[in-house]
Amino acid sequence: MANLKEINENQYKVDFDISKGYIDFSSELLRLSLLAMGSFGALILIRIKGEAKEALPDFLHQPGLFITAMIFFALCAGSTLFHRYYASDCMSWHISWLRAANEGKTEEAEKERIGLHKMLALSKWALIISEYLFGGGVLFFMLAIFQLLYR
Repeated sequence: MANLKEINENQYKVDFDISKGYIDFSSELLRLSLLAMGSFGALILIRIKGEAKEALPDFLHQPGLFITAMIFFALCAGSTLFHRYYASDCMSWHISWLRAANEGKTEEAEKERIGLHKMLALSKWALIISEYLFGGGVLFFMLAIFQLLYR
């Protein structure tokens, strides 16, 4: 432990700031996905309130587009949670890599670097997939609303 060198804050601070920005973005996608899923329930309640209790709302007779949108939003929520995990874990790999490199442990540093890049790739793909899923959910939700309004 005599060769333990301290890691300078400037070696990782910017990386944490960038990671926080991406995590905040995926948090917004998660929040909006959950909000959209809740709006489906609100539509059902509004429709039921205006009709007899035993009657099924009109848009529930053919709910395909709404269900598709909800599936997209649910998958988006899951994908954003994966992104948050991988992005957070990525930073632990980054710190471990910096420590091993500063201590001169080249084999350990290489393993940490490989793990870091694996987590970066998983984080990147989870975020990209969540963006596409959110876009698909919005598209199907809009189509379902148009179908409901212009029937």
